[in-house]
Amino acid sequence: MTAPPPKVVVTLPARRVDDAVRQVAWAQDAGADAAELRCDRLAAGELARLGRLFPSELALLATYRSRAEGGEGEDDPAARRRVLLELASHPFRWIDLELARDRELPPELPSPERLGRIFSCHLRSSADEAWRGPLRQLETVQGLGKLVVEAGLRAALEGLAPEAARVGENVVVLTTGASGPLLRAWARRFGYPLVYAALPDRPGTEKVEPSQLAVDRLRRFLHAEEPPPLFALLGRPVAHSASPAVHERWIAEDGERGLYLPLEIADDREFVDALAPLAAGGFRGVNVTHPFKAVAQESADELGRAAQACGAANCLTFRGDEVLAENTDLLAMLRRLGELRDAGRWDGEELAVVGAGGAARATLAAARTLRASATVYARRATEARLLATEFDARDGSAAGARPHRLVVHATDVGREPTSRLDVPLAPLLAGGGHVLDWVYAPTTSELRASARAASATYEDGRRLLVYQAAATYEIWWGHPPPEASVAALAAEAA
Repeated sequence: MTAPPPKVVVTLPARRVDDAVRQVAWAQDAGADAAELRCDRLAAGELARLGRLFPSELALLATYRSRAEGGEGEDDPAARRRVLLELASHPFRWIDLELARDRELPPELPSPERLGRIFSCHLRSSADEAWRGPLRQLETVQGLGKLVVEAGLRAALEGLAPEAARVGENVVVLTTGASGPLLRAWARRFGYPLVYAALPDRPGTEKVEPSQLAVDRLRRFLHAEEPPPLFALLGRPVAHSASPAVHERWIAEDGERGLYLPLEIADDREFVDALAPLAAGGFRGVNVTHPFKAVAQESADELGRAAQACGAANCLTFRGDEVLAENTDLLAMLRRLGELRDAGRWDGEELAVVGAGGAARATLAAARTLRASATVYARRATEARLLATEFDARDGSAAGARPHRLVVHATDVGREPTSRLDVPLAPLLAGGGHVLDWVYAPTTSELRASARAASATYEDGRRLLVYQAAATYEIWWGHPPPEASVAALAAEAA
């Protein structure tokens, strides 16, 4: 990285000034260079208490976001003027002014040396590149410009990223939505003077903008002497995923520098088109989740053994101009089935698989590797038949439901709030059997309740997540993650 690292500005979620004071200290301890106070979010009467923020050891930015641009503040210019002048009476280092509403205010403000200006524009869509006009205006302001656009990955890569690289010294271009974390990770590459971040990830900590990355993670990445590798999870949806936190934990414990991002993909075409720009932009590899595991394999130049065995890929590694595909879901399932067999919870002879997607393929490949008999149950009889034929398994739709000692659930039920289990689970469960669910932290208790009703045990997919993440980590870094940490995460899933 040739450009100096940008200042990392933490957006505080505080609704009250006393909370903001504590969050400023927290942000400073985590490595922030400055903190943004969203004054439009403050509770009634809290503006009168702003003096409690000062003196502050951390430089502070005052923002009063209008409702029209996604905030909670006034849209009316006169009402905004009163609030902004009140904010300017305090020793903030910068003030955020909206291009559409506040551009005439600067002559009434203190000098730029005392109160720097950031002119901003927040757009809720990148459709028809409506952001180009505001971007041209922001390039002319006396101060720093900031453009924030809600955008999918294609729009970010094809339109906004090239413009960010062009104007980065004068205008910070950020996105929200599916592509949100990407341009933040590329902040130093683009030469941004600053980038916005969230407080460190902790249970119960609110993010004002979900696309923001945690300050400690982002600073570690941006301040590396050489460009560290980037990684991502590609799928739809991905916001729920625990993969970024797991990989980031191991990266930090190993003393490595890197950043793992959740990036939501709209369709197969966007997935394929994104691979080359991501590889060129410093990504070492990507994990792939539902529903893109088949197209991931089709997009690869070389297939690893596990990917060949499954006919699907969940791990892509970029090596120069080539893409190597592997399936660490298979490795995770092999590891877990071995544990269940060694613990006497599975006889190693036969199992049932509910589903017909990538997770089902990994499970069937694992069963075949272990020479266990498998029966496939799927919503569509044709899919069950084809999958059973491909993996030398039984077709449950033809054979009829029967009890099994081990049932592996491999659909999106429990992950997708609107999904329901179309294959009745009760007839598949033997008393004293076990349900192994690929879905971790499911949003419904349907499968757990079905297992309990059949006097069977249940486990969600957290252990499988840890095991596939560990296998992926070893592929990308050339060594396994810390074994004690893997064991600790697996124990938490028990």
